[in-house]
Amino acid sequence: MLLLCGSCAQVTSLNLKKHQFGKIPTKIIWVQLAGFSAEHMALLKFSYPSREKKTAFEQSLCVGTTWDYNLYDLRPSAYENFLSQLTGKKNIKNSCEDFEQRPIWKYISDKNYKIGIFEGESNKEQSLLKSQDCKNVSSNYLNDVIFWKMGVPPKDAKLFHIGEKNSFRQGDVYFDKSCSTGKCFTSLSRNIESNFSLFQKNTKNYLYVIRNFQYLNLLKQKRIKEAKSELAEINEVIDYFQSLAKDSSDILVLVTSAAGVELNFPRSGKEWKAYENEGRNIKISKRKLVSPLYATGARAENFCGVYEQSDLLKRIFSGAKQQGLEFSIINPFEN
Repeated sequence: MLLLCGSCAQVTSLNLKKHQFGKIPTKIIWVQLAGFSAEHMALLKFSYPSREKKTAFEQSLCVGTTWDYNLYDLRPSAYENFLSQLTGKKNIKNSCEDFEQRPIWKYISDKNYKIGIFEGESNKEQSLLKSQDCKNVSSNYLNDVIFWKMGVPPKDAKLFHIGEKNSFRQGDVYFDKSCSTGKCFTSLSRNIESNFSLFQKNTKNYLYVIRNFQYLNLLKQKRIKEAKSELAEINEVIDYFQSLAKDSSDILVLVTSAAGVELNFPRSGKEWKAYENEGRNIKISKRKLVSPLYATGARAENFCGVYEQSDLLKRIFSGAKQQGLEFSIINPFEN
């Protein structure tokens, strides 16, 4: 009798936390964090006053690992990796041809999904805005999207600023007014929380993508203390969205990395203290071949395991067909 009851019991937890399996994500928050590797959590973890406090990464329901390679390169750039994730394709060349691949928002924008992309500070080669330099696609690649960018605004650019209740229009690009002098004075976390509160009003379904290259850029420049501060900002952003997911069963919070680098932390004692106080005694080593992924909320169970980064798109929309959990209204691979 016990065996019979056990076989019929429904599993309602994941990673020892309450979880509803097979829930379709109609609100998707996707954080793309370049350069991050799992051990980087130590930048935050060991600076907390108590070891009991967990980072947002640790609070995720499911942890996965993705291979970084594509059809042409064993170690593509973070920009190329993120395009592969967004399109579900391995055929990424870092050219205008890439913008002929359909990204996730092209599958859902005509199904009453509101699309927003928020890019932190990055160089031109890392931004999706370089699609505007490709004449054959510039008119339609981002026309379904409200796009926000932290960076020096071009002349006559549309602007946004924390605290201002702007009315954002689909297809427009908005630059952070606080970055006008070259340095952005509004923090990433404050910008996103203010921006998202306006974006998600009066919409039931949405995709909100956050792209961060600043963390990777600071690591490459060996500006460890600043990279640590940037990671703390990102951690705060993830924590904010995870708290929303706890109160809504149809929110998926997805954090993906790419082009992760290995950090060699000091052993302990005085060396560790010098690292904590001055950012010294920490070395940046080889580039990783795999990247971590963290999922919380609706359909988080799909992201456990090891798989290729191009598989992410179908894992968002696919469920167990034998249980009738596939996302029938959206099939990214029907064409």
